[in-house]
Amino acid sequence: MKVPYTEQFVSYPDIAPLLKSYDVPQDPDEEAYTLPAIYHPESLRGKVPGDEILSDSIAIARHLDALYPNAPVQAFPEPKAESEALWQESQHLLRGIISSIRGKGYRLLMPRIPLILDDRGAEYFIRTRTADHPDKLSPLDWGSEDPEEDWQAMTPYAEAYNAFLVRKCDEAAATGRGRGPFLLGQTLSMGDIYLVSVLVWFQAAGQELLDRLLAIGENEAHRTSPMRDVWSAFERN
Repeated sequence: MKVPYTEQFVSYPDIAPLLKSYDVPQDPDEEAYTLPAIYHPESLRGKVPGDEILSDSIAIARHLDALYPNAPVQAFPEPKAESEALWQESQHLLRGIISSIRGKGYRLLMPRIPLILDDRGAEYFIRTRTADHPDKLSPLDWGSEDPEEDWQAMTPYAEAYNAFLVRKCDEAAATGRGRGPFLLGQTLSMGDIYLVSVLVWFQAAGQELLDRLLAIGENEAHRTSPMRDVWSAFERN
């Protein structure tokens, strides 16, 4: 079953004004208003603070699961407690790769973000992020002088995620769910979607960054990394 939708691009400086205009509250755990968001008055009116708009990717996933319970793919398939726990662990491990201003993937990705934004978005992004780098006004200077230091710092986190994937794939196979690349074996869940969203970020920042990340852990014993197996499964579909 395919859900019809219309996608609308919103530039960085327009995100907060747009969401505020619909009375969407700011997430207290976030530093700023963020996307994605969905506008669906038929299912949201009177049920969420924004009335007709729901933001936050996890809230959106849960809402769509409930709205389309018979869809062939659910972000949080049954048993939901298990798929929720897998997503939480997946998110925790992936943040080790991307969420530190002291190194790892952050320093590899951040300098390239303005290069993939529209002009207004790039200007806004640089202006609002220089607070983290008061002595480095150009995003090209936000990375390390030697990117290899960042790759070395990030590699153990990528290896930990690959080990997590192997363990969960083996558990799924042992419990009769079938051998597959996902955390639940052959069944896709939000933890896998979160991984792929990070991989898409690396790809947008530069194909060579994605290729190198996916190659971590590959050797004679492991021809493809578990992360690459998930990425390939998404590419096929």
